[in-house]
Amino acid sequence: MGEGVLKLPVYDVKGIYFVLCPKERELKIDREIQSIFSELGINPTLPIREQKPIPLPDRKALDDIVFDILGLTEDERNEVYWAVCELVKNRLEKARSA
Repeated sequence: MGEGVLKLPVYDVKGIYFVLCPKERELKIDREIQSIFSELGINPTLPIREQKPIPLPDRKALDDIVFDILGLTEDERNEVYWAVCELVKNRLEKARSA
């Protein structure tokens, strides 16, 4: 007990409902999701933290909803983007070396 959700099977997700505010209802994302680097305008071959994240407009709109709820500043939002890119880059490098 007290360990929270350790795994979330797909069949459980079907029963989860989300309340969308008018702002969220206006979001229409009708495209394929790209790599995190493309989504955030980050070149993975260059030092990640030396680049300013420039998320795609629809991605930024969706991210801003979550970041606003969390009360993140612009610097904290960039930190999230950098951390995610670094995690993905490290994981891809690890997979290539295995």
